Amino acid sequence: MYTRDGVRLDADIYRPDADGEFPVLLMRQPYGRAIASTVVYAHPTWYATHGYILVIQDVRGRGTSEGEFKLFVNEIADGEDAVNWAAKLPGSNGKVGMYGFSYQGMTQLYAAAAKPPAFKGRQTS
Repeated sequence: MYTRDGVRLDADIYRPDADGEFPVLLMRQPYGRAIASTVVYAHPTWYATHGYILVIQDVRGRGTSEGEFKLFVNEIADGEDAVNWAAKLPGSNGKVGMYGFSYQGMTQLYAAAAKPPAFKGRQTS
């Protein structure tokens, strides 16, 4: 995908082996999307077999994504762009959740700050 300022962010996408529309789970991370935090989470294929489209994305300047990595500087705008992009993937039902811990957890908070309509994270008052 491309961000609003034209930076390419690379992602791996895992899909259910079924017809229909599915919610998307998005993980944005600086650790390299190949690991997908499988040390503590199931492999993305597991979630795909349970009815989710999984997107594992390298944040700006990390992995194979373009741009310069600057700790948390671009995460609001890039997170919003990633959620909006993920919501429009073929087979998506337009609802996007995020998961992860550490830096991945912070990308969720920053994306939520932008309040993209497709983001279905839990919000409290």
